Amino acid sequence: KEITKKPHYTGSEAHTVVRNYLVNEFEQLGLTVEIQEQVAVNKKWRAATNTKNILARIKGTGTGKALLLLSHYDSNPHSSLGASDAGSGVVIILEGIRAFLTENKTPKNDIIICISDAEELGLLGANAFVNKHPWAKDVGLVLNFEARGSGGPSYMLLETNGGNKNLIEAFQKANTPYPAANSLMYSVYKMLPNNTDSTIFREDGDIDSFFFAFIDDHFDYHTANDNIENLDLETLQHQGSYLLPLLTYFADADLSLLKAQEDNVYVNFPFLKMITYPFSWILGMILIALTLFIGLVIYGINQRKL
Repeated sequence: KEITKKPHYTGSEAHTVVRNYLVNEFEQLGLTVEIQEQVAVNKKWRAATNTKNILARIKGTGTGKALLLLSHYDSNPHSSLGASDAGSGVVIILEGIRAFLTENKTPKNDIIICISDAEELGLLGANAFVNKHPWAKDVGLVLNFEARGSGGPSYMLLETNGGNKNLIEAFQKANTPYPAANSLMYSVYKMLPNNTDSTIFREDGDIDSFFFAFIDDHFDYHTANDNIENLDLETLQHQGSYLLPLLTYFADADLSLLKAQEDNVYVNFPFLKMITYPFSWILGMILIALTLFIGLVIYGINQRKL
């Protein structure tokens, strides 16, 4: 409610109010907050601005790669209030960190929080962080929270330059309670020109991301209807159900082991949440299914049921 009172696009007065509010909220959790002020340029989008990313870091006990939590705090220019895109992601991270810190556990890996600026202008805050901030070289994995609507299930997607095998297996081990994902969606996404902040991490830093986005009620997207009244609270809860298990798991996992060359098929499955198997199984599974189908047809004809 506080950060979506007015449109808060980059450079607006409300944008500064929202940034100050979020800085104060993170500081109240005991975190030291840094504002990365950096001119960023996206040549592909022909966009540039002076970005102000909100950054914080929780130190871990180890020396391995860091986990980065990512969303953006600017709303789309003009009339959007930015409740779903991406106020929802910002508050999920804020609440997730609050819950994580109450456990009083020191993570093995550093946890970096990046609430990026100017995403709507061309992923410029992510560009500034990946290409200019010294913490970027420490990042081993990104959890990015986004929206392209105001309701519906939150889908898990991947950004990786390699295969998804190790990422999917790690995602399963984290045991999120309500995963919504399949590799068909992943394959289609890779062929589309869509971009999120995760794209910059992949293209400019070779850093893998899980990103989570909901797409129902897409007609609210980037309009004045992207307000808190239209944001589905069950959708917000679904986003939160991803963050805490993944944060807990990846805070202690070896993030240097996530790269792979192989892609796995994965799909939601009753009772098991998600199943995954190598692409090499597909031909055999098709042959088995075809054999069973032909057998069923023959049986049906013999029994005069067809």
